[in-house]
Amino acid sequence: MLSYLKLKVKVAKRWFGVILTGDYFRLGLKQTKKSIGDWQEETSITLPIFDSPLKEGKLHNLRIAIQKINGRILYPGKIFSFWSELGEPNHRKGYKEGRVIRNGLVSSEIAGGLCQLSGIIYYLSLELGLRILERFPHSRDLYTEETRFTPLGTDASVVYPTKDLRIQNTLSYPLLFHLDLTESNLTFRIRAAFPLKRRKLYFQQTKKNGFSNVKVFLGSEEDDSSLLCSSDDYLL
Repeated sequence: MLSYLKLKVKVAKRWFGVILTGDYFRLGLKQTKKSIGDWQEETSITLPIFDSPLKEGKLHNLRIAIQKINGRILYPGKIFSFWSELGEPNHRKGYKEGRVIRNGLVSSEIAGGLCQLSGIIYYLSLELGLRILERFPHSRDLYTEETRFTPLGTDASVVYPTKDLRIQNTLSYPLLFHLDLTESNLTFRIRAAFPLKRRKLYFQQTKKNGFSNVKVFLGSEEDDSSLLCSSDDYLL
């Protein structure tokens, strides 16, 4: 009962903050009313899903979550919020146990594995130069260069309701989200009526005192300059 009340207080604080900033009225993907032919431009990214003890639970959870996002539109100026779209992830909605990283430790919990979904959305949005309003890194780097599915520094940890991924469409045209999932791959596609230009990401990594600091920079479209997007510390 106490944990339930604590969760409700956290949810209330989250929504109160969103309303105060005015973002509440800009939240939400919308159903598409256009035909496939109206979205002739596309860019995509595919990430591997590696074998793990809790892989089946992860795949199950990803299938449920993807249904909430697939075929929906992010209009100009509107904000995609991971938890606004999915709502509270619990067993009543069909979610199962999956792997998570909490406070630098690997464990399992209901709806574990969704961070690969938030991560792939963040990664492609970053390359397109969309505005990242909220994003959290994981606390620990568990992978090698051969086993990680995105470059270190492009992950996006999500914890309901305190850690969200929020992205604003700063382009002048709508974006259609689509995800495909197989046993071994997750693909995120963004479609539009106009060309989608992806920009290069640059990484700077330094290791000190048991931590790895990763800075991510987004290349400019006009010149050789770059913009600092994030600076994160990961426990090694």
